[in-house]
Amino acid sequence: MKIQTFLQRTLLAGVLGLSLSFAMPARAGVLIGTGYVIGSQSFGTSLGNFAAGGFKGTWDGDPLQFWCAELSQTFSFNHSYTYSASIPNNATFTMLGQLFHEAYGSALSDTAHSAAFQLAIWEILIDGDLDLGAGGFRVTNANGHGATVALAQSWLDNLGSYTDNYSIALLHNDDHQDFITGNPPRDCCKQEVPEPASTALIGAGLVAMIGALRRRKAKVPLA
Repeated sequence: MKIQTFLQRTLLAGVLGLSLSFAMPARAGVLIGTGYVIGSQSFGTSLGNFAAGGFKGTWDGDPLQFWCAELSQTFSFNHSYTYSASIPNNATFTMLGQLFHEAYGSALSDTAHSAAFQLAIWEILIDGDLDLGAGGFRVTNANGHGATVALAQSWLDNLGSYTDNYSIALLHNDDHQDFITGNPPRDCCKQEVPEPASTALIGAGLVAMIGALRRRKAKVPLA
């Protein structure tokens, strides 16, 4: 009976640990940027003139590539940023996951692809109509980079053909420009949001163990 009690307590601890894994708070760390990954291109937009391109650096000591997520605050590195996983059912983050699936493999291949990827991210985050020529965010002057704008628009046009299989995360600072990444630092937010398949397997295993304990208890005669 003592063994049975120990196993029951172990199962309860496992269930509680599984529940708490969904509620782990976002972590804070210092975001250190070392510049553009492969250069940038400048564009005139409905919100102003901006340089577009992916960045490289570290967050909490882990290397990563990241992208501008807002245009309303100043650009600044080497500050404390909170790293939080995206909400699984958030439509905007779903579109970002689709974009990463479709284009991230080539986003760092050259300056044009990097700039196009950034334009597509801005379009999804700021506007959401997936049209770089209309809406609240639009390119008003390509500055000779028309091919880059066309590339970004082609990705946006084909977004629905791709699944959201990237874990997008937000790097947030109240006083400085936010960033996003699709390549989470190790031992961070991957543990905060367990994969649905893994969670289901763990849950099924716990249910099976509980059922086995109950059957065993029913067969043990009372002293």
